[in-house]
Amino acid sequence: MRIFSCFISSLVIYSHSVDIGFAQLNRTLQTKDIRDQNHYVINASSASTIFSFENLGKNKNVALSSFFILGNEISNIGLTPVLVGKIRVSWNLDLIGRMSAHSNKNNALNIYGWGLTYKPGKEETVSPWIFGINSGVYRLYSTNRSSSFSLSILRIVTLDNYNVTLGFSTNNVKGVNYKAEQKLDSENFQNNFSNVIIGTSINFMGIKLLPSYIYNSNKSIASIGLQKEF
Repeated sequence: MRIFSCFISSLVIYSHSVDIGFAQLNRTLQTKDIRDQNHYVINASSASTIFSFENLGKNKNVALSSFFILGNEISNIGLTPVLVGKIRVSWNLDLIGRMSAHSNKNNALNIYGWGLTYKPGKEETVSPWIFGINSGVYRLYSTNRSSSFSLSILRIVTLDNYNVTLGFSTNNVKGVNYKAEQKLDSENFQNNFSNVIIGTSINFMGIKLLPSYIYNSNKSIASIGLQKEF
């Protein structure tokens, strides 16, 4: 019953936020040129490969998270909600799945993907290192589609009794700009880029708050996740 209630709450928050994200998304794509759209898709690949860097607690096997992602003006990222699930496969390996889907009379947005997180070391000792492999697809129908692959290396450090996660990721994204509104032929693109990641975890009434900041070449993305473990 607790799992069902938490899931319904996440969907309610998700449904309200995604409408805001779509309004911002449509305004952005209508006013920006093709180069800006490419920048948008590059940064959107971070949304399609996002994952929870927080270790599952002892005797916990499943985590459900609602992430809300927002970029700065240069990033051209509106508010984007993404639902992320994590399942423990073994003591040092977790399987990740993510999705975001919504449609309105103007367009339809779809994000989906999967990933793995691996913690080296021994079962008796929690390793401060986390290695992530993630892939994802971002699709804005009739506008663009991209596929992303990301490798991440993260380390948890303790500062004044707070756990801070510092890391680095390298991303490869490729896809197509359909240019439907410009009435031009579609254009393929491919980009490689790296991100610096910083985040933390805050426990609040049984829910983990996961704020993080992603920086890449003067373009930045902030996100906050709400995670419940079972």
